[in-house]
Order: sequence, then C-alpha cells, then structure tokens
Amino acid sequence: MVSFPWEKSIKINSSRGVTLIELLLVVAVIGVAVFLMANLPNAMGLVNKSRHLSLAKEIAAKEIEDKRNISYINLVPDTTEIIDSRISLLPSGNGQVVVADCDPLICTNLENIKQVAVTVQWKEGSKDQQVSLKTFIGEGGINQ
Repeated sequence: MVSFPWEKSIKINSSRGVTLIELLLVVAVIGVAVFLMANLPNAMGLVNKSRHLSLAKEIAAKEIEDKRNISYINLVPDTTEIIDSRISLLPSGNGQVVVADCDPLICTNLENIKQVAVTVQWKEGSKDQQVSLKTFIGEGGINQ
C-alpha cells in the first residue's frame, strides 16, 4: 500500500480538532454548572419565602372559615390573637382576627352583616411581611 506524506498530517490535525471540541464542551459544562451553583442560594431563598407566604394564607383562610362556622348571633365585635399552632413555623409569626360591625357606608340598608379581617405577620430576613384577608358574614348567609 502506498502512503502519501499528507495523510499523516491530516490525521494529526483531525485528532487535534477533536481535542479542541472536547475542551470546548468541558468548558461549556463547567460554565453551566457554575451558573447554576451561583443561583442556588437565591432559589432557596425564594422557596422559603413562597413556603412562608403559602402557610400564612392557609392560616388566614382557616381563621375565616372558623368564623364562618360560628352563628351570626355569637359573632361579637372584638380583636383576638390567632392561636393556630402553625403560626410558630413562621419567623416571628403572629396574627390577629378582627370582627367588626359593617361600616354604615357599605351596609346602607342596616343589614345584619359583620366584617371579619384576618392579618398574619412574619419577618422575612429584615423585612416585615403580611397577609390580610377580609370577608363579610351576614345573618342567614353562608354556613348560617
């Protein structure tokens, strides 16, 4: 078999090209890994914030449902602290339920309606966070 001198140089050049492609792929994979690792702390913070917000909304919704299950006659205007045990899962978590007679500007026909406002507060890092839910409960309304 006849061997040409340029065949050896072609084989050498092609093997160098494969090495360069492999090197570029490794650099790209490392770059993606570094990018993902750099964003991991931020992502974890967002997951915690979302978990706290979801829990606060669940607590507030449960408090509203608890008030809806009380007959209208037994709903007295007052302010009470939330005693749900899950509120301790929120950093510096606390909350209150305010039951008030309907504002005359809203209830213009003297309807028997009470306004219930639930507020859950907690700290997210150095920032104060809050979830508020409000509803009206009327005599003969839902669950009455």
